[in-house]
Amino acid sequence: MKEENKYSIQFSGLAEGKHQFEFQISKDLLEIYGQTEINDMNIKVDALMEKTSRHMAFVFHIEGVINVQCDRCLDYFDLELNFDNKLHVIFGEETSDITDIDDRMVLSRKEDKIDLAKHFYDYINLQIPLKKIHSDDENGDSTCNKKMLDNLEKFLGEQSPSNKVDPRWDKLKHLHN
Repeated sequence: MKEENKYSIQFSGLAEGKHQFEFQISKDLLEIYGQTEINDMNIKVDALMEKTSRHMAFVFHIEGVINVQCDRCLDYFDLELNFDNKLHVIFGEETSDITDIDDRMVLSRKEDKIDLAKHFYDYINLQIPLKKIHSDDENGDSTCNKKMLDNLEKFLGEQSPSNKVDPRWDKLKHLHN
């Protein structure tokens, strides 16, 4: 995997205190880490970093649009995202993720920059709802592809269970008290 510098922060030359960064995230982030449910995206990340000699604390405000496939009609639609995440980076001997706490990681004191690409990828993918469907319009009607919904209704109508009872079971009804 190649290092993606546009999602990295060179912190070694920065003074202690608060610093602001802005990242623009597009489809290229998806290509770094492989397959995902996201077809395309346009995301802006505002990052506030507070640096001390022992750690760095990040607050990310992530806002934008991802393009995903509707689970009902299979058309692609834009899903708006607007959320915040935090990351606490502790300086230690070796770089590692702390597995029991999601928002913490250890970064080696020898490192001079932090690559945030994987964190952004994870944060965005965790915002995808389990059920991805078009939103309803102001009248409460679905904005899904009408043609696909009609085909789905036609298919489901043909597959609906019948109220007719198998004649073999009719003979057993009189045995039941």
